[in-house]
Amino acid sequence: MKSFVLPHLTTFIAGALYALAYPSEFGEGWFPLLFIALPLFLWRLEEAPFKRSLGLIFFYNLGLGTVGYYWIPHTLREFGQLPYIISVVLGIAFALILQPHWWLYALFKRKRPDLKWFSESGILLTAICMTLLERYFPQQFPSYVGSPWLHLAPYLGLTPWFGVVAFSFMTFWVSLEVVAQLKLKKLRIQVWVVLAGFVILNAASPLKMSYGDKKLSVRVVQPNIGNFIKISSEQGDAAAFQQISDRYYGLSTTLNNFKPELIVWPETAYPNSFYGTDTQLESVFTRIMQDTGSEMLIGGYEMDITKGPGDFIESVFNSSIFMSDGQYKTAYHKNILIPFGETLPFGPFNRQVISIVPAISLFARGDSIPLMQTRDQYRFVTPICYEILESNYMRSLLNRHGKNQFIVNHTNDSWYGDTAEPLQHLFLSKWRALEFLLPIVRSTNTGITSIIYPDGSESPRLPIGAEDILDVEMPLSSGEETKYQQWGVLPTLLMMFIFLLTSLWREKKKIRP
Repeated sequence: MKSFVLPHLTTFIAGALYALAYPSEFGEGWFPLLFIALPLFLWRLEEAPFKRSLGLIFFYNLGLGTVGYYWIPHTLREFGQLPYIISVVLGIAFALILQPHWWLYALFKRKRPDLKWFSESGILLTAICMTLLERYFPQQFPSYVGSPWLHLAPYLGLTPWFGVVAFSFMTFWVSLEVVAQLKLKKLRIQVWVVLAGFVILNAASPLKMSYGDKKLSVRVVQPNIGNFIKISSEQGDAAAFQQISDRYYGLSTTLNNFKPELIVWPETAYPNSFYGTDTQLESVFTRIMQDTGSEMLIGGYEMDITKGPGDFIESVFNSSIFMSDGQYKTAYHKNILIPFGETLPFGPFNRQVISIVPAISLFARGDSIPLMQTRDQYRFVTPICYEILESNYMRSLLNRHGKNQFIVNHTNDSWYGDTAEPLQHLFLSKWRALEFLLPIVRSTNTGITSIIYPDGSESPRLPIGAEDILDVEMPLSSGEETKYQQWGVLPTLLMMFIFLLTSLWREKKKIRP
């Protein structure tokens, strides 16, 4: 019994400690816990046979979910209006998909050849495998094991070259070496020299807010509109619709000494649908643009005009809609839809599912990236919600037209309530500012709204539950692309390859007579 309970309890604790390296109910996160939690988990995982390793992975994710993703049952109750016990059971089931790359790693561990996997080169090969699995296997809430390094910002000067993926590799490698060196009772000094050099190189060239001489006056509106008023307005409740429209108008046209050039609303802010270039703008938009002289960028719904009037399944895009000079200009349609929140995988049975859980939306999937550009020719991209957490996708988004000077992220975290999710979402979003050296306008319905700068710092925040505006004179990037934007993971692959070749050479040198 002890041989079963202790390993599973250990991995549960490791998952909980790993979660505490990120923002949680217990604070902003403690970076050193990363190098306690991961070695603890890998120690148990590496010594377990295949079948037991599956149970250990489940308990690790369960610990992670209990401490880090404790808000999942709350969201299921809020979003799907499910009974409490069902929400808890489904929350536990989420442990199966929280970090799915570990299941693939278990298969890799089972099939790998019988080599000396605690050797220098064996550890490096394993770390490379872990890094690539994490990078390319889809996650429900995309995060990387290197993400807690963000606590060291702005002393992360290698990020515009390597991205977060290099920090994941270093974390996996060092954690595996901790396990191996303790098991073999042998110190490999070169590992700690390389780690120290990596930290020093990052600190020696701290991230800076390097901009051109241009600024954009941005007004970000946080209306703090409840979910059920929002849903009522979308279902045709005239009173709810008017309440929402009036609140957005009042906040957008607030009179102070600030003159906005761009007004930003959060994800799915406006209840009525747009119809592409056939759209006749409603008076609230023309009045705001006339009163303020600004352009507008809002989260909203745009109809797929290729669908018939009676086809309500996947007929609406979750969109970022750009308006200027009293006219509709263009719209970006969300490309990456959240499973069970914005789309379903059940094909012809989707209609039956949404008849049971009507709060689930079935959005159409976008497949294009239009050029977004202000009247002063400032270029930007508009990822929606969790799209900004997908580093690979953000590269493709930015590279579609190039020369971008800022990012706008429309988000609606209202389904999560006053939990740690908005803090975690914001924390992970910051990596895109560091990787691409671009300021990010983070526009949310209920908070946290802020401007994220390329050194990891922020403007003043609008906190959770505030109904307010954020007015910022935002410095713009020069539009120069970072090496990471140009080359993606190639610099990290080169670094890993050099480490591996050096290790193989060292091992070969040792066995020569």
